[in-house]
Amino acid sequence: MVFYIGFGSGWGYQELRVIDTLLAVQDTHEMLMTVVAAVAFGALLLVVARRLHLPAIVVLLVGGVALGPAVLGDRALINPEGLGSGLVVIVSLAIGIILFESGLTLELTGYRSAPGMIKRLLTIGVLVTWFGTALIVRFVIGEAWDTAIIAGSLVIVTGPTVIGPLLKRIKVTQRLHSILHWEGVLIDPLGVFIVLLCYEWVSGETQVALYNFLARVAWGTAVGAAGGLLAALMIRRSLIPDDIVNVFALGSAVLTFGLAEYVIPESGLLAVTVAGFVFGLTGTTRLKQVRQFKAELTDLLIGTLFMLLAARLEIRDFQEFGAAGLLSVGLVIFVVRPLSISLCSVGTDLGVRERVFLSWVAPRGIVAASMASLIAINLGDRFVETLTYTVIVSTIILQGTTAGSLARLLGLRRKEPTGWMIVGAHAFARQLAEFLSRAAKVHVVLVDTNSRAVRDAKALSLHAITADARDASLLDRYDFQGVGNILALTDNEDLNVRVCESWRDAIGRDHVFRATLAALAAGAGQRREAPAGTTLWPRLPRPTLVAAEMERGESVILADRRDDLARSHVAIPLFAIQNDRITVDARQFRPEARVLYLYRKADHLLRAILPELILTLHARDIGDLITQMVDQVVRIEPAIPRDQVLEEILERERAFPTLLGYGIAAPHAIIPTLKARRCAVARVPEGVSFSMRPGEERADLVFLLLSPQGDPEGHLAALAELARAVIKPEVRERLRAANTPDAVIAALREFLV
Repeated sequence: MVFYIGFGSGWGYQELRVIDTLLAVQDTHEMLMTVVAAVAFGALLLVVARRLHLPAIVVLLVGGVALGPAVLGDRALINPEGLGSGLVVIVSLAIGIILFESGLTLELTGYRSAPGMIKRLLTIGVLVTWFGTALIVRFVIGEAWDTAIIAGSLVIVTGPTVIGPLLKRIKVTQRLHSILHWEGVLIDPLGVFIVLLCYEWVSGETQVALYNFLARVAWGTAVGAAGGLLAALMIRRSLIPDDIVNVFALGSAVLTFGLAEYVIPESGLLAVTVAGFVFGLTGTTRLKQVRQFKAELTDLLIGTLFMLLAARLEIRDFQEFGAAGLLSVGLVIFVVRPLSISLCSVGTDLGVRERVFLSWVAPRGIVAASMASLIAINLGDRFVETLTYTVIVSTIILQGTTAGSLARLLGLRRKEPTGWMIVGAHAFARQLAEFLSRAAKVHVVLVDTNSRAVRDAKALSLHAITADARDASLLDRYDFQGVGNILALTDNEDLNVRVCESWRDAIGRDHVFRATLAALAAGAGQRREAPAGTTLWPRLPRPTLVAAEMERGESVILADRRDDLARSHVAIPLFAIQNDRITVDARQFRPEARVLYLYRKADHLLRAILPELILTLHARDIGDLITQMVDQVVRIEPAIPRDQVLEEILERERAFPTLLGYGIAAPHAIIPTLKARRCAVARVPEGVSFSMRPGEERADLVFLLLSPQGDPEGHLAALAELARAVIKPEVRERLRAANTPDAVIAALREFLV
């Protein structure tokens, strides 16, 4: 309010307008400088806290008080009072964005680890903390019941902004991690609703308070679910350009918050939390990008808010808090929280050590601070603000500095991870995952960008996700907490190396592995340094070839050696279980170890040769010979386009003769209409030339290989088997001496199997 003086001095309307404008500019300048200082110093102090390994909130609180009116008086760099009602808007919107980011981090797998305990903490735990604190404030400090009830509601929330960094640092067991994380995220909007319920209740609007509470829960949940689902669908359907996905996600969160607030005030916080959870649940491929952006934005907002709110605090309020106030804070920490955990854990399978740890860890964060400041502004009573900030500082300092030691003392620190992440969800990877998870009892996660392969893996009750395996931040997810080894098992050589490069710093160089691929090994000498990742299984073909063989029943993975299979398959050792650990280096396998073998049928060629396709032919030239052989195959496979096949094979032979040497030729082709691989074998006593050049060696053994279009790996494997067989002189001799189809097949089988 502006009071004008000097009317008697001849000041007119225009002069008064100029003065009013100047005063408005001055107010705007003060507001601008307050916001600028809060943002800049908030970010700076976050860096300082990170460098000094100190709790960020404590550093921010000290910085906010030091730069505020409590220390600098009229020269304060941060003066929240100058923001007026704008402070409430900034706090509300910033908290909404922070809770949206918190919702993004929620995962159903974490909830399923302890659903009963999480639900009890959000019901029984909330009530015990609320009324327990209210009783302490009423009878220890002597405040009125109205103030005691509101004060009790303000210390309900623990908050993801302090729980998240703490859990990331101390690395407790997966179940404890999920319990504390879910409690911290969901209790924030619930706590806000309870604070508002108490405020409206003590204002004499009992029935309205109850109605508003239920309406906020229902409306916030509905708007949040719709907003999160719609935003995710728009991104998944590529309606949003990739370079503005983060901006769109932020705008969607703000819109969801605003829509909920417009209809029912104070319902926006639950709406954005639910929206974040639903958005993350849809598994959009841009989730990582949005999470990273929101996490960075959340850090900035936390720094700004704590600077603004801490600048409101008065040192004398804490001095007047007295021994009774400190005693009440001690009772909240040492009595109320343990009582809450004891009651919530009745009938659960939580052990004594887990209950002790949960009883100790419950730090308060930004939501408690912001709500306390807003309530203090509305009530004009700074006691609730002083109590809440004292609880915040006390819990962060006491619990933040001792939680790691307590977890270590109780044996609740996460053990060295022994689980595996397998890149690829094809049939080969799925069988490996089944062995590791069920026979070896280790945690396995399959990662693939092929959603269909991921669905097939989930149908086998395997843990699989659709994600980019190069993203090492996956390690922060709940379902990756047990992962300590990476196996890149794709056909893409470059991808396998890049996956290993992405993860080697996170889990160690000795724990990243990739399947050996010949092309990569050949190019390794051109690199300045060896590619990342230990190579495995040099005898293994392309993983998708093995996967295709498994789907056709041609290959199988079994634990321990099977002599009956060894006689008809090639056995490749993959893993060994010894001393309850997985060993991947076959040179370290011990006799007593349980070994996992891949059994591959070595008969890609043999299964294509039928007795009626083994012929003795007399031919004038290569055209006559190929025509007779193709005609014989057509009798068995009428769908083959005879003329087209003849033209293709003869044209290739004229350009690149397929003479292997030693009188053996192997013309071949891929036929789209063919259902199964077929190989015709022709013995040509007088031989036939496969080249137009005079004096060229003549072929007297000809293998015509035709394969279906969908089996290029099998086609190449059959050619490779043929080459390996005929290079042996004894095999060639037996093939030429064979006088029956069975004798030809027997000669090949003896070598190939």
